[in-house]
Amino acid sequence: MTEAAQAADSQVRQQMVDNCLWGVQNQAQIHYAETRPMPINIPKGSLPITTDCSGFATLMAKWSGAGDPNGSGFNGQGYTGTMLQHCQHISAAETLPGDLVVFGADSGTHVVVLVESAAGGLGAMCVSHGQEADPIKVSLEVESKSHAGQPLTYLRLPDAGGTPTPPPPSSNGNPFCPLAVDGSFGPQSTKALQWVLGVATDGDFGPASKRALQAHLHVAVDGEIGPITVRALQAHVGAAQDGQWGPNTTKALQTSLNAGRF
Repeated sequence: MTEAAQAADSQVRQQMVDNCLWGVQNQAQIHYAETRPMPINIPKGSLPITTDCSGFATLMAKWSGAGDPNGSGFNGQGYTGTMLQHCQHISAAETLPGDLVVFGADSGTHVVVLVESAAGGLGAMCVSHGQEADPIKVSLEVESKSHAGQPLTYLRLPDAGGTPTPPPPSSNGNPFCPLAVDGSFGPQSTKALQWVLGVATDGDFGPASKRALQAHLHVAVDGEIGPITVRALQAHVGAAQDGQWGPNTTKALQTSLNAGRF
């Protein structure tokens, strides 16, 4: 990296840290809700703000001059799963201030922003916006206690460090992928899901496919896709758990299938 590039990278990272700490200082006017699209087009420093963990990290990245950690060009869509798919995975020893940490396996459950490197361990401080009364400045060690047993994945802040975005993870040989992440649960998406579930890939999401999905999600197998099954699916793919299978849930499912993580 050239000297000029290093200086630009350092400036972006410092802005990321400063913006996140600004969020902590204005905690009373920053609220929590899993809504999409994210409030991505509001001017820097606007208050009040209502968003979730990935929305907060994405907004801070935009205000800082970094790239969209979801790889979506700041269109207001994304979640921890798209961050895991788009961002470069690094070790704790490689982290720098402004990098991201995702908690949870598969498509993840929560993301925080580092305000210092985690090379020294879980004592590193981060900013977390995971509930009402956040964002807060907290150590990774303390934050981990709220996500007991979940792995941590360290992610490079896009456009910070001059590192090209890695290719998306493999779909594990799914012949019906890659899918268009368009929120439409049509025959192609159905076949991709059926292939993973090990049932006939006929593109018809009928009783056999529904029962196989429920077995995969470890819920009651009755062939009826109600709120309990949908919430389990949403938790599995990292979508907002409202019990309603809409376009955002389908997009998260499509992303998970494309990444081979379903």
